[in-house]
Amino acid sequence: MELVVNNDETTNAGMIAAPVRAGRLNAADFDSAELRAGPTLGQGLYLIVSGPKPKPGANIILLPIVGDTQADYQQIELTWEARAANDHDVSMGSGGSTGAERYEKSMPLSGLSGTKGIELVGANGTKKFNLTGH
Repeated sequence: MELVVNNDETTNAGMIAAPVRAGRLNAADFDSAELRAGPTLGQGLYLIVSGPKPKPGANIILLPIVGDTQADYQQIELTWEARAANDHDVSMGSGGSTGAERYEKSMPLSGLSGTKGIELVGANGTKKFNLTGH
């Protein structure tokens, strides 16, 4: 059984994470990932990720992976889930438009760093962020 937590724009520091699982079937692509300071002074860093939605209406999730507590880089997986059972009906409704839906998700990094930083894991690759200088 897999535990999935939806980390929308607001996430508590005591969040639950999913057990380690390599090669997620519902991994999502990203084309941009960066760190930004929180919107208010003292909120720390946020991971901001954006890219194309894998299908119309998909819910994109940033998911910290539980594992080695002494890892150099804490892994955060980029996954997706369907919002409703009838999402396949929606995919035909754009009138043949070639414009794909896009997403942007953010997650506070307070308490989520490995000894060196974090590693975003998506369907199209990984990106490491070194946090030791912050």
